[in-house]
Formats: sequence, structure tokens, C-alpha cells
Amino acid sequence: MLKLDLDKVVKAVLNKKAKIVAVQIPEGLKQHALDIVEAIETKANARVFLLIDPCYGACDLADGEAKRLGAELLLHFGHSPFLKKTEVETVYIPLKYELKKGSLAILAEKISKNLEKGTSIGVCTTVQYLGFLEEFKKLLEKKGLKVFVGQGKGTEKGQILGCNYSSVKSIEAAVDSIVFLGDGLFHPLGISFCCNKPVFTANPLGGEVREIKGERDLFLRKRFAAIALAQQAERFGILVSTKKGQSRKGLAIELKKKIEAKGKKAFLLAGNLIKSDYLLGMKLDALVSTACPRIAFDDASSFKHPVVSPSELLIVFGEKKIDDYNVDKFS
Repeated sequence: MLKLDLDKVVKAVLNKKAKIVAVQIPEGLKQHALDIVEAIETKANARVFLLIDPCYGACDLADGEAKRLGAELLLHFGHSPFLKKTEVETVYIPLKYELKKGSLAILAEKISKNLEKGTSIGVCTTVQYLGFLEEFKKLLEKKGLKVFVGQGKGTEKGQILGCNYSSVKSIEAAVDSIVFLGDGLFHPLGISFCCNKPVFTANPLGGEVREIKGERDLFLRKRFAAIALAQQAERFGILVSTKKGQSRKGLAIELKKKIEAKGKKAFLLAGNLIKSDYLLGMKLDALVSTACPRIAFDDASSFKHPVVSPSELLIVFGEKKIDDYNVDKFS
């Protein structure tokens, strides 16, 4: 369960002396949304606009919407700072999970059974578990493992994002394996293609530890299938996000030129929310996503056309070997 400290939220508003506040929250927290609004209105005496559009990360900051609503302050829940400049003063309120006592020790024990003493490992996590990383590191060291935590570009120490694995890249040469503390497969899969090392996922919610080699192989087969279909395409749609933290307009224009140089058609398709329904009726053979990497890797099955990333397009055109496959990243 994600831990929400309403007193901390109210204090943030009072410290900024804001009278009009915009609140942006991830989907998983919406059951608490009105509690947040009531706490701010009653305890901080501020008017609150709850932004109900889906939020996909700190890259999806609604500072422009907050400004148009006349907000003096934007509270962005669930993520750490991502953008350097915002249109409205923004306070990021990261959320972390509440873990059962002893859950990290159980994971450390299981990891030690998979790795020999003296093995050098890197550990990383997402913002929801970042507060547990130092404790987890010490528990692993007690098991005789050499543990490294990398400093990434634009992230906290040990933190990774779905588009930024620089913290693990910074320690790749020093370690034998990488351990991801967290849930889900998207992030550990990204690590496995970013670093040529075995990757283990340690899930503190379910208590599971496993190497993701099988999942990696399955992911690759799906991506190679998409690449093969894109190789037959004559008409490409290039997806461009208008979200300020996801926009890569310059890259999209470069890809359009590259596709056209191959004698094929390319169209720039821009949107704030990119969904397959919005492309109905368009005569396209394949899509290239310059927006969030998850569109190509997590959501591809929801699209009628094969979706490839910018790096995969290089394989499509034979400019990159399939053996050099890597995931799309912003940093």
C-alpha cells in the first residue's frame, strides 16, 4: 500500500502560502483524491482544482493546465522532480510503499542463495521504494555480497526511470549482476538491455526473487516480430507526444527524413494522449514512437499496426545489427 501523509501535504501548501492549488495524482491514488482535496481546503484554506486526466509520470506534468486554472501552486503526487522549468511553482510529493516488517531481509536471504559470497552486484529501484534502498544494501552486504549503488543523470542515487537507466550504467563495469528492488517487469527488462549483465528482480510486495532471463527472451521475440512487420511497411506514422517531458520533436523530424530517404512515406502524428483509437481510418503500415518508451514496449498489443522505437527503426533499415538491440531511453 502506498503511504500518504496528508499533514505533509497541507504543510507544503501552507509553506507556499498558496490560495489556489492544482492537484495532479496518478491513477492508483485516485481513491484518496477527494480526501487530499478536503484536507487542503479545510486545513490550508485554499481553493483546489483536482486534475482528473490520467497522469503517466513526472514527464506528464500538468503545469500548463494549472496555470490556465489560475493556480499558484501545483502538487504533483507519486513522482520525483523531472523537469527543470515549470510554468507554475511545483511541489513534488513522492509516495512510498509500506512494507511488511522483515520483507527486505527475506529478499536479501533469497538473493544470497542465488549468488556466491563476494559477488559484486548493483542495486536500483524506482521512487516508490527509494527510501528502502540503503537498508536493502546493508542487508545484502551482511550476506557477503559487494553492493554498488550508482548515481544517475537527473535522478536520485540508485533511482531508475523507464526512460533513464543511467544510475545502473554508471556501475555496470564494476558489477557481475544487477538487482532491481520493486514490482513489475518493465523496469528490469529495460535494465537487461541497457546493461549486459544478469538481472534479478526482488519484489518486496510478493517476496519473490528471480532472474528475468525467460521474460527477456520472450520480450525479444515479440520485439523482433514487430521489427519484421515494420520491414515490410511503406507508410509510417511517427508518434510525437505534446507532453513537455516526452516531446522529442527534433528526433521525430529526423526519423521522417530517414524514412523518406528510403523511398517510403512518413507522417508526423502529434498528440497529448496517444491511443490506437485515435488512428482509426488512417492508411498506415507501421508506427514509430518517439513518445514514452512504454507505448512501444508495454502498449504495442493495443495498436492495429506494429509499433517500433527509434532504435528499432535502425534495425528495420539495416543500419543497426539485431544483436546490438537495446531499449529506447531519454537519458
